[in-house]
Amino acid sequence: MTETSSSASTPPSWPVQPGYREDLFRGTAEYYSLHRPAYPQPLFEDLLRRSGEGGLLVDLACGTGEIAIPLHERFTHVQAVDLESDMIEVGRTKAVEVSADNIAWSVGRAEDLAVTEPAQLVTIGNAFHRLDRPLIADRAREWLAPGRCLAILGSSTPWSGTEPWQTIAVDVVARWSGEPGRPPSASEPTAGGGPARRTHEEILCEAGFADVTEYQFPTPHAWTVDEFLGFLWSTSYTARIRQGPALAEEFEKDLRAQLLECEPSGQLRESIAHYYILARKPDAAR
Repeated sequence: MTETSSSASTPPSWPVQPGYREDLFRGTAEYYSLHRPAYPQPLFEDLLRRSGEGGLLVDLACGTGEIAIPLHERFTHVQAVDLESDMIEVGRTKAVEVSADNIAWSVGRAEDLAVTEPAQLVTIGNAFHRLDRPLIADRAREWLAPGRCLAILGSSTPWSGTEPWQTIAVDVVARWSGEPGRPPSASEPTAGGGPARRTHEEILCEAGFADVTEYQFPTPHAWTVDEFLGFLWSTSYTARIRQGPALAEEFEKDLRAQLLECEPSGQLRESIAHYYILARKPDAAR
């Protein structure tokens, strides 16, 4: 585990007001549940050691329960919300399988969630950049009990990697999706100035949070080609390709052939940069 102060480096930035389509993840819930690499247990243990546990956990843009389910036993009850109804349905099914009956699942915008008691921890996994970050930061600060924390969890993707097979995957997806390959560096300004951008850390500090720090947990990972294809189908990168079965089949055939030419063993190895950003609500009112 490594620790990075918000002032020690230049974190990536995103537009303050996101412009993502709301249907980008429609139909991906099963892939999301099966093929997104899980956050490592040491990350969760470190997070709870710093933030505390017990009481209410609020998990925003919860997906299929990648945070809510692993942490449910450490809290009295959990509120989990996601915009996609199929994500919530898969999350409910997974929760039943592990007897996680203290999670209240709801479909809706994180920005519209009603929280009626002080929260001990608010979490967001791999989705903060897709939300109205200033509004969510303000809401989370209102929901949290004094001294309690907001945690933004995330993981690197093959789009930020430098392994030869990752370069191939990026190029193939770009060709079939019609989208650019690697996105521009998030720390670089957009052409013509572009929309206003802020790092997550800046958003949290502007909302009045203190002790904003990132903790990193790099973890070795090996995909099979099938597992990696499942991961791709869980992402927004393949939204256009998912629109037609014939297109999807040809894309899979092309990508599979090129990956196996690069890695004949079929083992696609990388180091996934799991992390969380922790921000604490001050004990005294601002």
